[in-house]
Amino acid sequence: MEKRPLIGLTPYKRDPADPNIANHYHQNESYANILHGVGATAVYLPYDFDDWDILDGVLFCGGGDIMPNRGAYDAEDGGEAQNLCDARDEFETRLFHAANEREMPILGICRGCQLINYIYGGKIVKDMAAFGYKENHRCAPFGVTLHTVIPVEGTLVEKLLGGPREAASFHHQSVKTPGRGLVVSATSPEGVIEAIEHENGRILGLQFHPERLGWTEPFEWFVNLAKEYKEKREK
Repeated sequence: MEKRPLIGLTPYKRDPADPNIANHYHQNESYANILHGVGATAVYLPYDFDDWDILDGVLFCGGGDIMPNRGAYDAEDGGEAQNLCDARDEFETRLFHAANEREMPILGICRGCQLINYIYGGKIVKDMAAFGYKENHRCAPFGVTLHTVIPVEGTLVEKLLGGPREAASFHHQSVKTPGRGLVVSATSPEGVIEAIEHENGRILGLQFHPERLGWTEPFEWFVNLAKEYKEKREK
């Protein structure tokens, strides 16, 4: 049987101020489930992980905001960053650089999309309401569609989604200005940036949550690249 590519996923770390859940990693199972369904094996990575060469791709999952002291926000932006975790920022930055140096495929969802943009020097809207956006991008319960995602013509996202779709999302931040080598590949009707992709063709960031609606196309694209990477790695 052909071995599946191994995809690293990034978890939250629970609040160490609560003694009942101190130092617990956690993440929604939907990421691992959809990856398994399209032919990959997923593993959630602890923050001291550094065995980069066993991985065939990395999925940066949803979570809290990036620390303000990292330069991801413009100083004049209003609102507050929420659910901060410096240890996660530090680990994911190291993980991204290790994966990118090896030319692995990289997919970022929600926070992961913002992390990709931050690493490439782009800016993030600190709080969408304070910035002036009116659309609701925080669905409850999770999985209810809220708004349309409109792909930009000629982009990878247009190829994957085939056109506008009603998406599920849960975020109060978004990409403000794309970083180096990144292009906007989808927006909401109000103009919120909903996807970015890198010109190298192997890095994609999605602000919305395709895994919550069972949209397999982004994950099939990602896993196919991971399979190609695995074949080259094992030669």
